[in-house]
Amino acid sequence: MFETIIAGNLESCRTEAEIADESGNRLAIVYEDSEGWHTQVVDARVEQSAATFSELIENAKQVLSHYVNRRGENLPSGVMTAGQLALWLMVKDDGTTMGLKISP
Repeated sequence: MFETIIAGNLESCRTEAEIADESGNRLAIVYEDSEGWHTQVVDARVEQSAATFSELIENAKQVLSHYVNRRGENLPSGVMTAGQLALWLMVKDDGTTMGLKISP
């Protein structure tokens, strides 16, 4: 059993999907930047089931595609706190962030 956790990476200024096993061990990180989609395998054991792993990666990309600032490009002007940056990275195409509707 695997789970996908969406997180804002403040250091790399991007939104990532972390794929973890049932114990919470991170196995892979999926993200998109200006060069396209990337998968960073953290634990090679996940590749033992290549079909399942490929499906997990595709699912992570689908989930991430709804995060409008996932690439971290075109930051709003002005100084942002770490909290503001984290929320900005988590904005979805339905106008929510962290499950809450944000007002313009």
